[in-house]
Amino acid sequence: MKPKIDETDRKILKCLHVDARMHSSEISRRLGNMTARAVRNRLSRLVSEGFIEIKAGAIAEKLGFPISVDINMDVEPGMVQEVAHRLVDLDETIYVAITTGDSDISATIVAESMGDLQILITEKLHSIPGIRKTKSHMLTRILKQSCDWPFPKDLPDY
Repeated sequence: MKPKIDETDRKILKCLHVDARMHSSEISRRLGNMTARAVRNRLSRLVSEGFIEIKAGAIAEKLGFPISVDINMDVEPGMVQEVAHRLVDLDETIYVAITTGDSDISATIVAESMGDLQILITEKLHSIPGIRKTKSHMLTRILKQSCDWPFPKDLPDY
């Protein structure tokens, strides 16, 4: 069964991409064919059914963390969950995922400087029990983030 997402839901999400704090009355005005109450009801359904989350996110670069790095990690067998949770607890991590393929965990970290990045990798990350190897990739420009992802045109059956 496909998720119940229609063109109106897509338009509402597009408005929220412009301004996540946009009032239902403004969304209603922009859509032109719905009341603010109907927009609120749609938003409530989208949130309660787990199709969207409305959250605020800090912008690392604006807060003095101009360096972003993706790090892939190889972890000792049986320790992936524990290591992932330790990474989640670090202030410098903005993304942590358990993966398949060449690495066990993928994380994005931010740093104030190259020196801080070096310390973060060599002292903080490599002191976490279970991390065997890291491979870092400097992010020079982020073009799309999860908060920018719209509802895909073709939704899978599930």
